[in-house]
Amino acid sequence: MSPAFGIKLAGLVPQWAASVAELPRLCAEVEALGADEVVCGEHILYGPEMHHPGGSGKIRHSRTEQQSDGADVFVLFSATAALTTRLQLCSAVILGAARPAPVLARQAAALDVISGGRFVLGVGAGWYKGEFEAMGIAPAEREARLEENLAACRELWSPGPSTFDGKWNSFTDMICEPAPHTPGGPPVWWGMKGTTPAAGRRVATMGDGWIAAESASVIDIARSVDNIQTACVDIGRDPKTVGIRATLALLPVDADHEYHAVADHALTSAERLTAVGVTHFTVPLDSYELDLDGLGRLLSALHAHFDR
Repeated sequence: MSPAFGIKLAGLVPQWAASVAELPRLCAEVEALGADEVVCGEHILYGPEMHHPGGSGKIRHSRTEQQSDGADVFVLFSATAALTTRLQLCSAVILGAARPAPVLARQAAALDVISGGRFVLGVGAGWYKGEFEAMGIAPAEREARLEENLAACRELWSPGPSTFDGKWNSFTDMICEPAPHTPGGPPVWWGMKGTTPAAGRRVATMGDGWIAAESASVIDIARSVDNIQTACVDIGRDPKTVGIRATLALLPVDADHEYHAVADHALTSAERLTAVGVTHFTVPLDSYELDLDGLGRLLSALHAHFDR
């Protein structure tokens, strides 16, 4: 199977799109350039200053200066689906613990239908505690609530009336409409630290793939892949049925942003990640600082290198 190459939308305003209203058009443009996927995560609420634990630095927001593309992923991807025909739409990640399971199930199923099966539901527990506290959700409950919500979604995506009895979700003989386009619901990818036993179990038993943190090293990704593959073998699942998504290595702060230097850096990173089992690659446009012409050339180079 040939690898897939996509772009992450976060941070693209205003360099590539003047406002969130232009992001669907941008997605259509990158599809024409050869991108296989677009990737977009979310915060539902922002603090004025947020310190990312993965090393991304301070994230600042205000009413007077926009610092993020910040669009609701389901709304953005629904608009994008109408302008594209083959582009995969991956949430990386949706805060799956922040929505009631029936709402999450219905939104995901509807987008799966609207896109003709091109939606990939990437979920994570989130990292900003203040966001969950403001929504009345105890931060300590995020992971357990997320796991239960996904189990309830799986039940709601199944044919016929659904029944579920959990700590946060309980329903009897309910039907979620519309039924998903994809049998069993859209693919679910888990974004979390992959080296823990819980992560391996979740991906192996409840997932179609795993999403590495943008700042994850090749060594950490390799360890995570081994952990997930071991969990698959333990339950009798073929590890090859699990996709692995990672971001191509970011450029050093003082790096040369000339196209050939960036392309060499990206190709070297892709080869290293392929060697440890990565199947889906995200091009970090905000780090590479490529314009759309440069992005098209890079996507062509990546496909030519790996499709030969």
